[in-house]
Amino acid sequence: MSSISKEEIQAGFMDGIHCSMQVVREWAEDVGLDEKNAMRIAAPFGGGCCAGEVCGCVTGALIVIGARYGHCQPKDFQANAAMQAKTREFLEKFRERHGTLLCRELMGHDLSKPEEIQKAFEDGSIMERCPDYVNTALEILDEIMD
Repeated sequence: MSSISKEEIQAGFMDGIHCSMQVVREWAEDVGLDEKNAMRIAAPFGGGCCAGEVCGCVTGALIVIGARYGHCQPKDFQANAAMQAKTREFLEKFRERHGTLLCRELMGHDLSKPEEIQKAFEDGSIMERCPDYVNTALEILDEIMD
């Protein structure tokens, strides 16, 4: 089962490694992605796409799902349906565990604003809450990936 220690996740945050990047990094090799490029692709999704929207842990997991189940051929309706089913399953499980998919609701801060990011670090929200969200995403991926 994939998981990262709270301390490793926190150290990553201090080094500028976003939640989305940490989720993708753990699965990159398993889904045929180069770790460095996978992390680059995931970088804009931390902090809810830098806007407090869908949690970066969720979008990181969706990148992983896309790498395994995404389709690239026109009219590949079967592959599209499989990818959509895995996506829905992931979203449902994450929402069940945390009540929402939205970063600003999970964090209690609107991470689209630099001053709110600072507050989230100062009050410990990022360092205390986000490791759980990263590991939830990894646990769900372990459950649903074939």
